[in-house]
Amino acid sequence: MTTSMLQCLSDFEDAYQRRIDELTAHRNEGRKVVGTFCLFVPDEIIYAAGADRVILCGGRNATVSLAEEYLPRNIYPLVKSSFGSVVSTECSGGDACPHFNVIDMVIAEATCDAKKKIYELLNEYIPTYVIDLPQKPDSPAGIAYYTVQLEQFKDVMEGLTDTVITDDRLRREIKSANETRSLLHRLYELRRRDPPPIQGLDVLTVLQKQFFLSPEELKSMLRQLCDEAEQRSNDDAHKPRIMISGGPMAGGNIKVPKIIEDRGAVIVVEESCTGTRAFWNLVDEHEDPLRAIAERYLQIPCSCMTPNERRTEHIRELIERFNVDGVVYYTLLSCHGYNIERFMVQQALKETHTPLLAIETDYSDSDVEQIATRVDAFMEMIASSP
Repeated sequence: MTTSMLQCLSDFEDAYQRRIDELTAHRNEGRKVVGTFCLFVPDEIIYAAGADRVILCGGRNATVSLAEEYLPRNIYPLVKSSFGSVVSTECSGGDACPHFNVIDMVIAEATCDAKKKIYELLNEYIPTYVIDLPQKPDSPAGIAYYTVQLEQFKDVMEGLTDTVITDDRLRREIKSANETRSLLHRLYELRRRDPPPIQGLDVLTVLQKQFFLSPEELKSMLRQLCDEAEQRSNDDAHKPRIMISGGPMAGGNIKVPKIIEDRGAVIVVEESCTGTRAFWNLVDEHEDPLRAIAERYLQIPCSCMTPNERRTEHIRELIERFNVDGVVYYTLLSCHGYNIERFMVQQALKETHTPLLAIETDYSDSDVEQIATRVDAFMEMIASSP
């Protein structure tokens, strides 16, 4: 059997308008809807308050020029794409941002500098609450500080929804979120096969929907996907097994993964906010719920943290677990944290004798041919390696 698309993947591709209609219905019924940009905003607290949630990150080039009327040109494309979706009601025909019209509040986080500053501008358009983050995640003081920040966030959500967030409510949502994370682990285990039963681009379709769909719909669709993939045989020849490591790939941003798989490789794992950082660790279901949430989320190895050795440890673990032949280190222009951490990752990969290709790009198609040429050379290097 070839690697044609699994049947249930069409449900993920068709989910956008269905979810917009669902969120609109929720608001009409009086349920609050919040928008988020980052993994450091815990879903468990949002859902425990009885609210719904949708991701707001922009991955399309169409709204970048709109944002540049307000923002410097030389900042992170994800920030410009996201902000451009807010400042224009037309939004290039309305295809990029209907979800901005169905939220009551933005719940943001203090990670990179560009995002922190656009939240100040964003507050002029829609109420925006920012959760502060400690920069030393492994220190007891950092965990204590973040727990206090989550207490304050809980108060905000209770005020928004007029619902008391009890420990029982939090534990219920922790269990639900852990179920989703476990299903994503199940999907990734299937990718350890050689060849895997699912293409990396198809997995990216799923990953880009994980913070857009409702938890119950996502879990149902993930179960169906895993069931179908587990029953699938794949007689394709071995292809170079690639890890993508680096920054997030928001919905609409598939340029680099598509080039990689069009040039004959298969992506078997993503070390990114879109990939393993989103689900790798579970929340302890037996500890005090708010502190357990704080401890789990501070394990996310984001480049905003320092020191960030946990990230290189995770990369080495994934290389061995998924039998990775090469790493494509993907960053967006002006994403300084991940661009600087590339050196640290390069040094770690020398120890594992794993080749690395660094690609820094934006959302436009202007460099597609150049990237394809570099990927071709990278594949040839992997093929010639002993």
